[in-house]
Formats: sequence, C-alpha cells, structure tokens
Amino acid sequence: MLLFNPVVLSVIVMSALCLLKLNVLISILIAALVAGGVAGMGLSGTISTLIGGMGGNSETALSYILLGTLAVAINHTGVASILSRKIASLVNGKKYVLLCFIA
Repeated sequence: MLLFNPVVLSVIVMSALCLLKLNVLISILIAALVAGGVAGMGLSGTISTLIGGMGGNSETALSYILLGTLAVAINHTGVASILSRKIASLVNGKKYVLLCFIA
C-alpha cells in the first residue's frame, strides 16, 4: 500500500508538522524517525542514515536555511513594503525607469 511507504509517510508527517507551525528542523527529525521506524531500521540505523544523507548536502541545506531566515527577517522588519513604496514613488508613470528596475 502506498500510504505505508516510508518516504510517502515521512513527507505527510513533515508537511503536517510544518502546517502546525512546528520548527522545520524538528519536523524533519520527527519525519525521519517515523520513516525509519516504518522501514524497520531502528533508532541507530535511522540516525546514522540521516546524518550520512545530510553530510553530503550540508551546503545546500545551509543555503536553504539562510534563505528562509532572510525571508523571515525581511517580512518582520517591513523592508519589503518600504522598498516597494519607494520604487513606486520613483517610477510613477515612467515606464523606462520601471524597466531599468526590473532589469
């Protein structure tokens, strides 16, 4: 049955935990433990596989974490709305100036 596939089940668990606004890293760890348990790997096998899999992709994972942190910081500070108002006041009917901003 597809629902008992460890990968599918871990994605469902991780999505549900993230929708419940649990921290993403904690959601990943819980989803990995659920997938390992369903696959019959045991706790030590699950943890070693998780660490081994993350080891090769640590730069990519760190980039995603930092990008998410930057997006949250921009949202909380209100910089995006300030910047958009500033650009709108500068452009104000000048289509070539808008084209330069987009470029």
